[in-house]
Parts: sequence; C-alpha cells; structure tokens
Amino acid sequence: MNTRGRFFPHRLVTDELILLFVVNTFPLSRASFQLRIWDWFQQYCPWVLQGISMVYGMIVRIRRIAYSREWLRSQHLPKPVVSVGNLTVGGTGKTPLVIWLAHQLHAQGMRVAILSRGYGRQNESCNLIVSDGQGHVKDWRVSGDEPAMIAHHCPWAIVAVGPDRFRLGQWVLEQTPCDYFLLDDGYQHLSLYRDVDVVLFDATDVQGLCGVLPAGRLREPLEATKGAGAVVFTRADSLSSIHAVQDCIEKALGQSIRPIIVKSVPKHIQHIVTGQIRPLTFLQKTPLLVVSGIGNPCSFRELLSGCGFEVCEEIRFPDHCSYGQDEINVIRTHIVEPGDMIIMTTEKDAMKLREWFTKDDPIWCLTTDLEFMAGEHHLLQLLDTAGCRRMK
Repeated sequence: MNTRGRFFPHRLVTDELILLFVVNTFPLSRASFQLRIWDWFQQYCPWVLQGISMVYGMIVRIRRIAYSREWLRSQHLPKPVVSVGNLTVGGTGKTPLVIWLAHQLHAQGMRVAILSRGYGRQNESCNLIVSDGQGHVKDWRVSGDEPAMIAHHCPWAIVAVGPDRFRLGQWVLEQTPCDYFLLDDGYQHLSLYRDVDVVLFDATDVQGLCGVLPAGRLREPLEATKGAGAVVFTRADSLSSIHAVQDCIEKALGQSIRPIIVKSVPKHIQHIVTGQIRPLTFLQKTPLLVVSGIGNPCSFRELLSGCGFEVCEEIRFPDHCSYGQDEINVIRTHIVEPGDMIIMTTEKDAMKLREWFTKDDPIWCLTTDLEFMAGEHHLLQLLDTAGCRRMK
C-alpha cells in the first residue's frame, strides 16, 4: 500500500463514516476494503444510503421527542451535570473544551468529576477510575486515549469511564465526593439529565451538515440543536467565518442562535519523549512529516501551516488509533536519513507514540490553548446558573 502523503483516502463523508463504524472494528488490512465498498455505494447506489438515512433520522427524532415529552424519563444525579457534545461524527474539539470547563470550575474551588465512555479502551463494558485526582492515572490502553489526555491536563479532577453515564456518576459518588459532573461527548446520552447542554460545530465543516448518517455525517438532524443550552463554533478564524454553518443551523431551527466562538491557538512544540519545550519558531523552516490519528486531521495540518511550518508529507491513521509495530514501521520508512525530516504529531497521539521512540528520535508534538472570540462570559454564566439551580 502506498502510505506516502496519507494513510487512508480522506473523502469528506465516506472516511468519517468508515472510521466510525469500521476502522475500530476491523484490522487495517480490512478497513481499506470497507472503504472501497462504501465508495461503491456512494457512486452507484446512493439511494441505499439515503433510504437508511431516512429511517435512522426518523428513529433519532422520535427518541429525542420521547425524552423531551417525558415519555422516556432521564435519570438525575444529585450534582450539576454539564454535557459537551456534537451532532457530527469526527472531531469538533470537544476534549479541549471539556478541559477548559474543568479548569474554570476548579478555579472556583469546585471538585470536578469528568465522565466519558472511554472509546477504544480494552474493556468498554466496565466502569473505571482513570484518575483519582491525586496523580494516579491509568494507562491510555485501559482508559481510552481522550480520558487519559484529560487526566493529564486536569490532574486534580476525577476522571472516570463507563458505558452508562448515570450509573457511572452514581458509582463515582459512592467512592469520592464531587461538586460538578462534566460529560465528554454526552449530547446523545439522553438517559441522563443535563443541567447544561453544550453542542459544538466545526466552523469549517459546512459539508458535514448536509445529511444524516449514513448518507451524511450528522448523528442527528440539525433541529436537535434546539435542545442545547449553548452552541459553540470551533476552529473559527474570525467572527464572520461561522456564518455559513450558523445559517444552516438557524434555517433548520427556524430561529436565531447566540453563538459562542472559539479557536485553537498554538503555544509551543514539545519533544514527546524528553518533554523538552521549544518555541514555535524552532522548527518553522524544517521539513515536517505530520502524523496523526484524530477525527479531523485536516484541521491539524491547517493549524501547522498557519504557524508557518513546512508540511512536506502526511500520514493519517484512524481516529483513536492504537499504535503498534506495523504503524511505527510505516512512520519510520519516511525517515530515510537522520535529520532528513522531523515528525510532528498531536498531543493525543504523542501520549500513545511515546513508548515507541527514544530521546534521540526527531518527534515533536504541537501544544495548543483554547481562545474565545465571543461568548466566554455567556458560557461561564450558564455554569453558574446550573450550580445555583441545584443549590436551591
């Protein structure tokens, strides 16, 4: 297989669906076959996907209506619950926002518990404390990569994973007190009552709003946004850059929304083995091999290019990739001579790649901060309101 430039063909709809439904179920050798099958349906039998999409869309609409009218009842935890989620498959920047919210609550003296499914971990059927808030953090293989990353950035927080967030929250409270629950990727977890629902949209991804799974990339129809207390637009270059996505949402809702706008701001680069930190200018004129296994690899490449980095080649692995010897061999084949090319990866991938490299290997990760362009005060007010409502 020719892996130079990209590991899988990245074609808007097809990639995201296959990465969600297939890549983490089948070995890599079979995933490319599944991609070809999906492409065939897209090209020759799109009506099959559209038919399935109509049925699926109807089911999720009925489900959300059932909860909103209390035909199905959401269960309540005794502490405020704030959910961060999205409507599209693929990455929209949920984890950085969860980390930011946790820091805001911690700064107010709150003890925070972050609940996640722990996608991609070794045993997804059991509850697990990833971090006890005392510096004891489970390996990413047993916790999932994103919970481990959250625990790294929030060492004072309880981080727990489990398939049922309500039971997981109860289980956490049996072991340790906490003041707030944050749900990572919880917008579709309607069985648990949320005091605040935050839904994220990628400001660059208008195409992702064009249809419901499997014909498109929406987990639910756009009108499901009506259930959100806050709508956050990520990866925005300017205030005006959200207009195309915002117009789609407002058209579906039949009403205007109050946007919260954030962007990722590069901080510095860090050697993934030694932890050595250097300014962004350190490698700006050096040829880079970009390696990533995330939901939206295009956004990472664009972020690097925006920093002035010279991206020469790129290898894209599936989201939540569990790196093994085969993947490492693919990466190392691109480095012919020492100093020939520097490897640049994401913070999430760095955590999983670290054990495969040494202090002498030229492999770095880009660290970022979250910056609000609009709506920060509104989001903080929602957090305060949720806490005050529960105290009454």
